[in-house]
Amino acid sequence: MSTFPLLKGTRLRATRINSCGLPIAGPANRLVTDAFVTVTLTAERKDANEIEQENAEGKVCVADRTPPVIKRYNVDVELCDVNTGLITMFWGCPQVLNWAGDPVGVRDEPNVDTEFGVAIEVWTGGRAEEDCPPPETDDVFTNPGSGRQYGYLLFGGIEWWVSSDLQVQADVTTVTLSGITIPMVHWGRGPYNVVALDAANTPGRLLTPFGKDPHYHLERTPISPPEVTPGAEPVELAVASIFTGTDYYFGGPGGQPPTDVAPDQPSGSGS
Repeated sequence: MSTFPLLKGTRLRATRINSCGLPIAGPANRLVTDAFVTVTLTAERKDANEIEQENAEGKVCVADRTPPVIKRYNVDVELCDVNTGLITMFWGCPQVLNWAGDPVGVRDEPNVDTEFGVAIEVWTGGRAEEDCPPPETDDVFTNPGSGRQYGYLLFGGIEWWVSSDLQVQADVTTVTLSGITIPMVHWGRGPYNVVALDAANTPGRLLTPFGKDPHYHLERTPISPPEVTPGAEPVELAVASIFTGTDYYFGGPGGQPPTDVAPDQPSGSGS
């Protein structure tokens, strides 16, 4: 499959990471939501440089051109709900609690968090012509699944989040969070099962590690997006505590490979 549409955003998952892209375990470091309007990536480029040297006669004797380079992407996430937990997760500002200790708001924080960021995954809809290839054998009945395919985008790790201007008006007020991407060297194959490992569509981790150069990853996947986190508040992210035994995140002693299938996250805390 070489072409597919990107139509409608169905889910967004935010995961707390450090400045190297390593998922950070914690009690409120993961959230799945559908309460977003747009997610925009805008390339920040270093333009091509024209190099010329004239001779004593004023004619060009040396000419060359350096290629343009994408340095990073500027990211804007527009939310249609004021999700205090998500805003705190992105921005680092404190939540406001009521008398019972429940989050009811956020308080502005002038300092920008430069130590930690958020990895963003987005699932999209849209049907491609090759989503339903003609069966060649009865193996199609073994694991039929839903037959649906999704667009899957992983944005390369984001930091320097700031909030947009807040405008209260006679219309819906949205909140936009803006940041920049960073290479997620330590994301590896990720802590979640997002792609198919075989013809039976066994859910598994990314087939290849994210690496040090990419800022985003885009592919088509038959694996359904995670369910919205119950209660809309960030929940626990587990990493080292579930990648145990032979379920290695990056690999084990003697060159043992990382596990293909990510262990389940803590029960009762959403997908």
